[in-house]
Amino acid sequence: MSGRNGLGNMPEEKSLKDLIVRMMDSYHLSDKLAEMKVRNNWNDIVGLTIAKNTRKLSIYKKTLYLEVLSAALRNDLYYHEKTIVEKVNQFVGLQIVEKINIK
Repeated sequence: MSGRNGLGNMPEEKSLKDLIVRMMDSYHLSDKLAEMKVRNNWNDIVGLTIAKNTRKLSIYKKTLYLEVLSAALRNDLYYHEKTIVEKVNQFVGLQIVEKINIK
């Protein structure tokens, strides 16, 4: 007898996590889940000052779209775009954002 537990050639078992990840990818839900994680934890990612001045936040085609209330803060965010991109990607654990569009 070969295979596990003497049962012959049984299909390889997949973990529940692997199956869920594959299902989410097939329905394109991974990006939406990551966007929701960023939105729900925006304060932890960028800090209270930026979070309080951010009106809208969305991610589409690897671009983080932000609507910021303060013009001065908007300028500062342009200078720190690379840092914010890195923080968002690190927080989510995926390369979900490559650039930022700030309005």
